[in-house]
Amino acid sequence: MDIGKRFVMDGILKMELYEFLSRELVRAGYVDLQVFRTPIGHRLLIYAERPGIVIGRRGMRIKELSAVLEKRFNLENLQIDIAQIDNPDLNAKVVAYHIGRALMRGVRYGRAAFIALRRIMEAGAIGAEVIISGKLTSDRARTVKFTRGIIPKSGHPREVLVDEAKISVLLKPGMYGVKVKIYKPIAKLPDRITIVEATSHAKTESE
Repeated sequence: MDIGKRFVMDGILKMELYEFLSRELVRAGYVDLQVFRTPIGHRLLIYAERPGIVIGRRGMRIKELSAVLEKRFNLENLQIDIAQIDNPDLNAKVVAYHIGRALMRGVRYGRAAFIALRRIMEAGAIGAEVIISGKLTSDRARTVKFTRGIIPKSGHPREVLVDEAKISVLLKPGMYGVKVKIYKPIAKLPDRITIVEATSHAKTESE
């Protein structure tokens, strides 16, 4: 198999695995995965908010998951590693899932959004945005946006520093959409200018 075709096949495999794990590991707070080809088979690195749920009691859950993945996706000698998300409140996908689960429990959309924004900002984010769409208050669908702090809309900060995720939640009135953007904390904002006072040596020379 040539390199181009292998690249396409690897991309399709990752997409299919991502969709499958998104359904199977919802309770574990599944976020993302990496797929590696090794000389002896495949290795998956799964990122989740609660790795213990993925592993299961005495490792039974992860063994069952490994067997299903090997059979369904033809993965030979599969090895699975689990990585925990360091700060879930700064991960857009985890926050979106939290809001979705709150909506499924009957929490009003406004309360769910405000709680999520408060936790995001308390975690140190520079800004955050939550957008919820669906039949929120009537039979007609609409979209509501909740914002805190600063959210870049374009340019390098938007592309590199803003984490974004979208999920869909099926409720009794219909399908709801939840979109979360988080401007993560960094040491120095690219659009802020710091004025530094001249040193005494520089002042002496200018005089």
